[in-house]
Amino acid sequence: MPISPARDEYIIAGDLTFHCLQWGVRGSPIICVHGLTANAFCFQALADELAPDHRVIAYDLRGRGDSDKPESGYSIPIHAADLAELIDALELDRPVVIGHSLGAMIALHFAAYYPDKLSKLVLIDAGGYLPWTTEEAQPAWLTGSIARLNWPPIASFEEYIQRLKLAPFLSPYWNEYLDIYFAHDVYQERDGSIIAKGYPAGVREDQLRIYEEFKPDRLWPSIQVPTLLLRAGQELLTPNDQLLPESTAEAIQQGIPHCRYINYPELNHYTIIFVGNTKGWRCRLRVNGWRDRPDLRPVRLRDSGA
Repeated sequence: MPISPARDEYIIAGDLTFHCLQWGVRGSPIICVHGLTANAFCFQALADELAPDHRVIAYDLRGRGDSDKPESGYSIPIHAADLAELIDALELDRPVVIGHSLGAMIALHFAAYYPDKLSKLVLIDAGGYLPWTTEEAQPAWLTGSIARLNWPPIASFEEYIQRLKLAPFLSPYWNEYLDIYFAHDVYQERDGSIIAKGYPAGVREDQLRIYEEFKPDRLWPSIQVPTLLLRAGQELLTPNDQLLPESTAEAIQQGIPHCRYINYPELNHYTIIFVGNTKGWRCRLRVNGWRDRPDLRPVRLRDSGA
């Protein structure tokens, strides 16, 4: 059963207020940065693994979840500056920084420009150039994820979930972690209808500035901390529609001085963070023992019939 956050609060960092979660009350800190249209609860499965020995912290990016949503001011450097402000506000001493998707791009920039504010870096399925260069060329699964932010009000949460379960890269793996995540991804109107919390204009600004400004190969040589790169190798809808091609992952490994790379061919961009301890694969990360050879292994669980 998923553990409940020990803290669920709002933190003022810089000029904004951020919704912040913490699982676990002891041990070294880990702070997690989510993806383009996501929210902090996408790290629930990871927290279940690590909270017994670590303080696992996750927050909603500006423009997402229950954090402030300024009309403009969205980019990887701005998100990285938010992360630095949040680490200071929480009085964290060089936490491990984990980022997934856009969060990995933010974490990469953060590690390059704020090297004294983290101890280790984990990049989950991102950290290199995107395999497409325009919004029109992006894969259908990403277009669909962004499109849900503009869906008109849905009559009920049950109907909202049923629409999401139509996605073939989610439906076979659906579990309680996805239920928790999407429950915190929407507002309920007075009439009971459901709308997404994410701010579409902020997401679009982030997208456009990635295409225009993100130069990851210029960041890789500056990373001074031990780094772990995880790739989700399974396609989502069509062949070769992964966010992180294998050749790009290998370039990241070569570009970052102390980087270990692990490829998970049977996980996709979503299951790599949402599968957790359910049937299939899981990732067990023992952060205390991780130096330049992190102890991270995929474990094949027996089919329990779940």
